[in-house]
Amino acid sequence: MFAAEKPASGRVAVGNRASFPSPSVPTTNMQTGGIEPLTGEPYFHVVLSKTHLSTRYGMGPSSSICEELPSKEVPTILKYRGKSWGMTYNGQNKTKQFDSVSWEKFAEDNYLKLGDACVFELMKNSEEEIVFKVQILRGEEEPILLSEFPGTGERDAPFVID
Repeated sequence: MFAAEKPASGRVAVGNRASFPSPSVPTTNMQTGGIEPLTGEPYFHVVLSKTHLSTRYGMGPSSSICEELPSKEVPTILKYRGKSWGMTYNGQNKTKQFDSVSWEKFAEDNYLKLGDACVFELMKNSEEEIVFKVQILRGEEEPILLSEFPGTGERDAPFVID
């Protein structure tokens, strides 16, 4: 565990890094029309941890998705709520991740916090461009949502939403 303190700025400091302020307008999927059904394209999901949201801001696709992506540097777009964030997927590296500066910008712009979950659905996959549609599930407001559906969330056993 790590200690949290609240400085005068109103942000909560975790370790050496301040968390993001709460958005003035709620941004959960449940408050903006709910979770959209997956289209059947490959996807992966991540519950955000300190590794994803701290100094190095590491985020990359699951190994099963990486097998389908090019093994080279490819311009990548994350789409969420009608907006797009450009970044680079570094498929040539041993740790296949998005570039940390752009992932940090996406995380900050969307007020991502520890315990939030992101679902990344692969909408376009080519040597020239990769596009993921992202859905964000806020950890504090939707903690058991995924467990309410049959399936594991993996490609061969997707969540079933009736």
